[in-house]
Amino acid sequence: MEREPNLIISGASQRIVEEGVSLKVEIYKLEGGDGWSLEVVTEDGTSIVWGDLFDDDQAALEEAVTTIHKEGVAAFANGGSNVIPFKR
Repeated sequence: MEREPNLIISGASQRIVEEGVSLKVEIYKLEGGDGWSLEVVTEDGTSIVWGDLFDDDQAALEEAVTTIHKEGVAAFANGGSNVIPFKR
């Protein structure tokens, strides 16, 4: 039986506060995986995950910072227009 690969969390993962709103930037990949995943989690637990993988964790962090500054926190918080809620 094959073991599940470990999840590697990047040291570049961090909290960013923009316009008084805290966003958790999570950057991770599967052990032996080819690219880094980027996820931004809002204070209310909304998770936004990029569909593309990044070559390295710094590129993922730069994308997160650029997007947060360009789009503003409204794009992430309180069900912004780019957030698709899960059906319950």
